[in-house]
Amino acid sequence: MPETTSKFNIQSLFLKYSVYLVLVILLAYFSVANTNFLSIGNIGNFFRQIPTVGILTIGYTMILITGYVDLSIASIAAFSGTAAVYLSTKGLPAPVVILLALLIGGSFGAINGLLIKKLDLPSFILTLGTNYVIRGIIMFVTNGIYVTGAPDWFTKISTSKIFGNVIFSNTIIFVLLVLIFAYVMKHTRFGKYCYVVGSNPEAARLSGINTDRHVVKVFIIEGMLAAGAGILLMANLNVGGPNEGQGLDGLAMAAAIMGGTSFAGGVGTVGGAIVGILTLQVFTNGLAIMGVNAFMQNAVTGGVIILAIIVDYFRRLAEKHA
Repeated sequence: MPETTSKFNIQSLFLKYSVYLVLVILLAYFSVANTNFLSIGNIGNFFRQIPTVGILTIGYTMILITGYVDLSIASIAAFSGTAAVYLSTKGLPAPVVILLALLIGGSFGAINGLLIKKLDLPSFILTLGTNYVIRGIIMFVTNGIYVTGAPDWFTKISTSKIFGNVIFSNTIIFVLLVLIFAYVMKHTRFGKYCYVVGSNPEAARLSGINTDRHVVKVFIIEGMLAAGAGILLMANLNVGGPNEGQGLDGLAMAAAIMGGTSFAGGVGTVGGAIVGILTLQVFTNGLAIMGVNAFMQNAVTGGVIILAIIVDYFRRLAEKHA
Protein backbone atom coordinates (compact mmCIF):
# COMPACT_ATOMS: atom_id res chain seq x y z
CA MET A 1 0.00 0.00 0.00
CA PRO A 2 2.76 2.52 0.84
CA GLU A 3 4.42 1.75 -2.52
CA THR A 4 1.14 2.43 -4.35
CA THR A 5 0.64 5.66 -2.46
CA SER A 6 4.20 6.74 -3.21
CA LYS A 7 3.70 5.92 -6.89
CA PHE A 8 0.59 8.06 -7.12
CA ASN A 9 2.23 10.90 -5.18
CA ILE A 10 5.15 10.97 -7.62
CA GLN A 11 2.80 10.75 -10.59
CA SER A 12 0.60 13.51 -9.17
CA LEU A 13 3.59 15.77 -8.55
CA PHE A 14 4.89 15.17 -12.07
CA LEU A 15 1.53 15.93 -13.67
CA LYS A 16 1.11 19.01 -11.51
CA TYR A 17 4.50 20.56 -12.27
CA SER A 18 5.24 19.06 -15.69
CA VAL A 19 4.51 22.36 -17.45
CA TYR A 20 7.41 24.02 -15.57
CA LEU A 21 9.75 21.26 -16.71
CA VAL A 22 8.53 21.54 -20.29
CA LEU A 23 9.09 25.32 -20.25
CA VAL A 24 12.70 24.90 -19.09
CA ILE A 25 13.37 22.20 -21.69
CA LEU A 26 11.91 24.30 -24.50
CA LEU A 27 13.93 27.36 -23.49
CA ALA A 28 17.12 25.31 -23.37
CA TYR A 29 16.47 23.54 -26.67
CA PHE A 30 15.54 26.58 -28.77
CA SER A 31 18.38 28.62 -27.25
CA VAL A 32 20.88 26.02 -28.48
CA ALA A 33 19.12 25.15 -31.73
CA ASN A 34 18.96 28.72 -33.05
CA THR A 35 20.99 31.69 -31.83
CA ASN A 36 18.26 34.10 -33.02
CA PHE A 37 15.95 32.75 -30.31
CA LEU A 38 17.71 34.79 -27.61
CA SER A 39 18.28 37.85 -29.78
CA ILE A 40 17.03 41.20 -28.48
CA GLY A 41 14.69 41.47 -31.46
CA ASN A 42 13.02 38.12 -30.82
CA ILE A 43 12.76 38.63 -27.06
CA GLY A 44 11.21 42.05 -27.62
CA ASN A 45 8.76 40.60 -30.15
CA PHE A 46 7.87 37.83 -27.67
CA PHE A 47 7.08 40.29 -24.86
CA ARG A 48 5.14 42.51 -27.23
CA GLN A 49 2.99 39.63 -28.52
CA ILE A 50 2.19 37.73 -25.32
CA PRO A 51 0.05 40.32 -23.42
CA THR A 52 -3.05 39.80 -25.59
CA VAL A 53 -3.27 36.01 -25.23
CA GLY A 54 -1.93 36.30 -21.68
CA ILE A 55 -4.81 38.53 -20.56
CA LEU A 56 -7.29 36.21 -22.28
CA THR A 57 -5.69 33.36 -20.31
CA ILE A 58 -6.33 35.19 -17.03
CA GLY A 59 -10.01 35.52 -17.92
CA TYR A 60 -10.29 31.95 -19.14
CA THR A 61 -8.66 30.63 -15.98
CA MET A 62 -11.25 32.40 -13.86
CA ILE A 63 -14.08 31.00 -16.00
CA LEU A 64 -12.71 27.43 -15.88
CA ILE A 65 -12.20 27.56 -12.11
CA THR A 66 -15.85 28.61 -11.76
CA GLY A 67 -16.87 25.56 -13.79
CA TYR A 68 -17.66 27.07 -17.20
CA VAL A 69 -16.10 27.67 -20.61
CA ASP A 70 -16.32 30.63 -22.99
CA LEU A 71 -15.72 30.12 -26.71
CA SER A 72 -16.63 33.74 -27.50
CA ILE A 73 -13.74 35.39 -25.65
CA ALA A 74 -11.59 35.98 -28.76
CA SER A 75 -14.53 37.44 -30.68
CA ILE A 76 -15.30 39.77 -27.77
CA ALA A 77 -11.67 40.91 -27.90
CA ALA A 78 -11.84 41.54 -31.66
CA PHE A 79 -15.18 43.39 -31.43
CA SER A 80 -14.15 45.57 -28.49
CA GLY A 81 -10.70 46.30 -29.89
CA THR A 82 -12.04 47.23 -33.32
CA ALA A 83 -14.73 49.39 -31.70
CA ALA A 84 -11.99 51.16 -29.71
CA VAL A 85 -10.07 51.96 -32.90
CA TYR A 86 -13.22 53.30 -34.55
CA LEU A 87 -14.12 55.47 -31.55
CA SER A 88 -10.57 56.83 -31.37
CA THR A 89 -10.78 57.94 -35.02
CA LYS A 90 -13.81 60.08 -34.09
CA GLY A 91 -11.72 62.24 -31.78
CA LEU A 92 -13.00 60.89 -28.46
CA PRO A 93 -10.52 61.22 -25.57
CA ALA A 94 -8.51 58.17 -24.54
CA PRO A 95 -10.29 57.50 -21.20
CA VAL A 96 -13.71 57.58 -22.90
CA VAL A 97 -12.60 55.22 -25.70
CA ILE A 98 -11.09 52.73 -23.27
CA LEU A 99 -14.09 52.87 -20.92
CA LEU A 100 -16.59 52.35 -23.75
CA ALA A 101 -14.59 49.40 -25.12
CA LEU A 102 -14.46 47.80 -21.67
CA LEU A 103 -18.22 48.32 -21.29
CA ILE A 104 -18.79 46.62 -24.63
CA GLY A 105 -16.77 43.62 -23.49
CA GLY A 106 -18.50 43.55 -20.12
CA SER A 107 -21.91 43.72 -21.82
CA PHE A 108 -21.16 40.70 -23.98
CA GLY A 109 -19.97 38.89 -20.86
CA ALA A 110 -23.19 39.82 -19.06
CA ILE A 111 -25.27 38.47 -21.96
CA ASN A 112 -23.37 35.18 -21.85
CA GLY A 113 -23.70 34.86 -18.09
CA LEU A 114 -27.39 35.75 -17.96
CA LEU A 115 -28.35 33.39 -20.77
CA ILE A 116 -26.36 30.55 -19.21
CA LYS A 117 -27.82 30.96 -15.72
CA LYS A 118 -31.35 32.22 -16.35
CA LEU A 119 -32.10 29.75 -19.15
CA ASP A 120 -29.90 26.98 -17.74
CA LEU A 121 -27.98 26.64 -21.02
CA PRO A 122 -24.66 24.77 -21.39
CA SER A 123 -21.85 27.34 -21.52
CA PHE A 124 -20.03 25.44 -24.27
CA ILE A 125 -22.95 25.54 -26.72
CA LEU A 126 -24.17 29.01 -25.74
CA THR A 127 -20.80 30.71 -26.10
CA LEU A 128 -20.15 28.85 -29.35
CA GLY A 129 -23.28 30.55 -30.65
CA THR A 130 -22.46 34.00 -29.28
CA ASN A 131 -18.95 33.62 -30.72
CA TYR A 132 -20.43 33.44 -34.24
CA VAL A 133 -22.93 36.23 -33.51
CA ILE A 134 -20.32 38.65 -32.15
CA ARG A 135 -17.80 37.92 -34.90
CA GLY A 136 -20.53 38.09 -37.54
CA ILE A 137 -21.75 41.50 -36.37
CA ILE A 138 -18.32 43.13 -36.39
CA MET A 139 -17.50 41.59 -39.78
CA PHE A 140 -20.80 42.87 -41.18
CA VAL A 141 -20.40 46.39 -39.77
CA THR A 142 -16.83 46.75 -41.06
CA ASN A 143 -17.46 44.70 -44.21
CA GLY A 144 -14.40 42.71 -43.13
CA ILE A 145 -12.15 45.72 -43.79
CA TYR A 146 -9.55 46.95 -41.31
CA VAL A 147 -10.36 50.18 -39.51
CA THR A 148 -7.45 52.60 -39.90
CA GLY A 149 -6.58 56.14 -38.87
CA ALA A 150 -6.15 55.65 -35.12
CA PRO A 151 -4.37 58.56 -33.39
CA ASP A 152 -0.85 58.21 -32.03
CA TRP A 153 -1.99 57.87 -28.43
CA PHE A 154 -3.88 54.67 -29.29
CA THR A 155 -0.84 52.90 -30.70
CA LYS A 156 1.27 53.99 -27.75
CA ILE A 157 -0.99 52.00 -25.39
CA SER A 158 0.90 48.90 -26.51
CA THR A 159 4.09 50.07 -28.18
CA SER A 160 5.62 52.61 -25.77
CA LYS A 161 9.14 51.43 -24.89
CA ILE A 162 9.69 50.94 -21.16
CA PHE A 163 13.01 49.09 -21.19
CA GLY A 164 14.95 49.34 -24.44
CA ASN A 165 13.47 47.23 -27.23
CA VAL A 166 12.45 44.45 -24.85
CA ILE A 167 9.74 45.62 -22.46
CA PHE A 168 6.80 47.65 -23.77
CA SER A 169 3.78 49.30 -22.18
CA ASN A 170 1.47 46.38 -22.99
CA THR A 171 3.89 44.04 -21.18
CA ILE A 172 3.64 46.16 -18.03
CA ILE A 173 -0.18 46.22 -18.24
CA PHE A 174 -0.18 42.44 -18.60
CA VAL A 175 2.12 41.90 -15.59
CA LEU A 176 -0.01 44.22 -13.44
CA LEU A 177 -3.18 42.32 -14.36
CA VAL A 178 -1.50 39.00 -13.54
CA LEU A 179 -0.54 40.29 -10.08
CA ILE A 180 -3.99 41.77 -9.45
CA PHE A 181 -5.95 38.68 -10.45
CA ALA A 182 -3.55 36.26 -8.77
CA TYR A 183 -4.28 38.18 -5.55
CA VAL A 184 -8.02 38.38 -6.22
CA MET A 185 -8.37 34.66 -6.86
CA LYS A 186 -6.32 33.69 -3.81
CA HIS A 187 -7.14 36.25 -1.15
CA THR A 188 -10.59 37.73 -1.79
CA ARG A 189 -14.13 36.50 -1.20
CA PHE A 190 -14.82 36.75 -4.92
CA GLY A 191 -11.93 34.40 -5.71
CA LYS A 192 -12.92 31.91 -3.02
CA TYR A 193 -16.49 31.89 -4.34
CA CYS A 194 -15.13 30.96 -7.79
CA TYR A 195 -13.48 27.84 -6.37
CA VAL A 196 -16.53 26.87 -4.29
CA VAL A 197 -18.98 27.33 -7.17
CA GLY A 198 -16.68 25.47 -9.54
CA SER A 199 -16.18 22.56 -7.13
CA ASN A 200 -19.81 22.05 -6.11
CA PRO A 201 -22.45 24.55 -7.29
CA GLU A 202 -25.23 23.03 -5.19
CA ALA A 203 -23.16 23.08 -2.00
CA ALA A 204 -22.22 26.68 -2.78
CA ARG A 205 -25.90 27.61 -3.16
CA LEU A 206 -26.85 25.86 0.08
CA SER A 207 -24.06 27.70 1.91
CA GLY A 208 -25.68 31.03 1.04
CA ILE A 209 -23.76 32.03 -2.10
CA ASN A 210 -25.91 33.57 -4.83
CA THR A 211 -24.38 31.36 -7.51
CA ASP A 212 -26.32 32.89 -10.41
CA ARG A 213 -25.18 36.41 -9.57
CA HIS A 214 -21.60 35.28 -9.00
CA VAL A 215 -21.37 33.48 -12.33
CA VAL A 216 -22.73 36.52 -14.16
CA LYS A 217 -20.10 38.67 -12.39
CA VAL A 218 -17.37 36.28 -13.52
CA PHE A 219 -18.52 36.48 -17.14
CA ILE A 220 -18.72 40.29 -16.98
CA ILE A 221 -15.16 40.56 -15.63
CA GLU A 222 -13.93 38.05 -18.19
CA GLY A 223 -15.62 40.08 -20.94
CA MET A 224 -13.87 43.23 -19.74
CA LEU A 225 -10.53 41.41 -19.68
CA ALA A 226 -11.21 40.26 -23.25
CA ALA A 227 -11.93 43.87 -24.22
CA GLY A 228 -8.68 44.97 -22.62
CA ALA A 229 -6.82 42.28 -24.54
CA GLY A 230 -8.53 43.45 -27.74
CA ILE A 231 -7.47 47.05 -27.14
CA LEU A 232 -3.84 45.99 -26.66
CA LEU A 233 -4.00 43.76 -29.74
CA MET A 234 -5.33 46.50 -32.01
CA ALA A 235 -2.98 49.09 -30.50
CA ASN A 236 -0.07 46.78 -31.30
CA LEU A 237 -1.32 46.31 -34.88
CA ASN A 238 -2.29 50.00 -35.22
CA VAL A 239 -5.55 48.99 -36.95
CA GLY A 240 -8.96 47.66 -36.00
CA GLY A 241 -8.94 44.09 -37.31
CA PRO A 242 -12.41 42.50 -37.15
CA ASN A 243 -10.95 39.15 -38.14
CA GLU A 244 -8.04 39.24 -35.68
CA GLY A 245 -7.63 37.00 -32.63
CA GLN A 246 -9.14 33.83 -34.08
CA GLY A 247 -7.86 30.76 -32.26
CA LEU A 248 -6.68 32.68 -29.20
CA ASP A 249 -9.56 31.28 -27.15
CA GLY A 250 -8.24 27.75 -27.70
CA LEU A 251 -4.73 28.80 -26.74
CA ALA A 252 -5.98 30.53 -23.58
CA MET A 253 -7.97 27.45 -22.54
CA ALA A 254 -5.08 25.09 -23.27
CA ALA A 255 -2.65 27.32 -21.36
CA ALA A 256 -4.90 27.37 -18.31
CA ILE A 257 -5.27 23.58 -18.34
CA MET A 258 -1.55 23.05 -18.91
CA GLY A 259 -0.91 25.27 -15.91
CA GLY A 260 -3.02 23.11 -13.60
CA THR A 261 -6.54 24.48 -14.03
CA SER A 262 -9.09 21.68 -14.18
CA PHE A 263 -11.55 21.54 -17.06
CA ALA A 264 -14.05 20.23 -14.49
CA GLY A 265 -13.79 23.39 -12.37
CA GLY A 266 -12.76 24.22 -8.83
CA VAL A 267 -9.00 23.82 -9.32
CA GLY A 268 -6.31 26.10 -10.72
CA THR A 269 -4.26 29.26 -10.25
CA VAL A 270 -3.59 32.34 -12.33
CA GLY A 271 0.15 31.86 -11.84
CA GLY A 272 0.06 28.30 -13.16
CA ALA A 273 -2.00 29.38 -16.18
CA ILE A 274 0.55 32.10 -17.00
CA VAL A 275 3.33 29.49 -16.96
CA GLY A 276 1.12 27.53 -19.34
CA ILE A 277 0.77 30.39 -21.82
CA LEU A 278 4.49 31.18 -21.55
CA THR A 279 5.20 27.55 -22.46
CA LEU A 280 2.84 27.62 -25.44
CA GLN A 281 4.19 30.95 -26.70
CA VAL A 282 7.82 29.84 -26.32
CA PHE A 283 6.90 26.72 -28.27
CA THR A 284 5.20 28.57 -31.15
CA ASN A 285 7.88 31.27 -31.19
CA GLY A 286 10.60 28.63 -31.31
CA LEU A 287 8.91 26.83 -34.19
CA ALA A 288 8.70 30.10 -36.12
CA ILE A 289 12.37 30.87 -35.47
CA MET A 290 13.27 27.36 -36.67
CA GLY A 291 11.41 28.04 -39.92
CA VAL A 292 8.63 25.49 -39.41
CA ASN A 293 5.79 25.93 -41.91
CA ALA A 294 2.99 28.14 -40.51
CA PHE A 295 0.32 25.53 -41.30
CA MET A 296 2.38 22.88 -39.55
CA GLN A 297 2.70 25.21 -36.56
CA ASN A 298 -1.11 25.24 -36.31
CA ALA A 299 -1.22 21.45 -36.48
CA VAL A 300 1.42 21.07 -33.79
CA THR A 301 -0.27 23.67 -31.58
CA GLY A 302 -3.55 21.78 -31.96
CA GLY A 303 -1.77 18.62 -30.86
CA VAL A 304 -0.47 20.43 -27.79
CA ILE A 305 -4.03 21.50 -26.90
CA ILE A 306 -5.22 17.88 -27.17
CA LEU A 307 -2.27 16.80 -25.03
CA ALA A 308 -3.22 19.41 -22.41
CA ILE A 309 -6.73 17.91 -22.13
CA ILE A 310 -5.25 14.40 -21.79
CA VAL A 311 -2.84 15.57 -19.09
CA ASP A 312 -5.76 17.17 -17.23
CA TYR A 313 -7.60 13.83 -17.34
CA PHE A 314 -4.66 11.93 -15.85
CA ARG A 315 -4.13 14.70 -13.30
CA ARG A 316 -7.71 14.33 -12.04
CA LEU A 317 -7.35 10.55 -12.09
CA ALA A 318 -4.20 10.77 -9.96
CA GLU A 319 -5.93 13.10 -7.50
CA LYS A 320 -8.79 10.61 -7.07
CA HIS A 321 -6.33 7.87 -6.10
CA ALA A 322 -4.19 10.12 -3.88
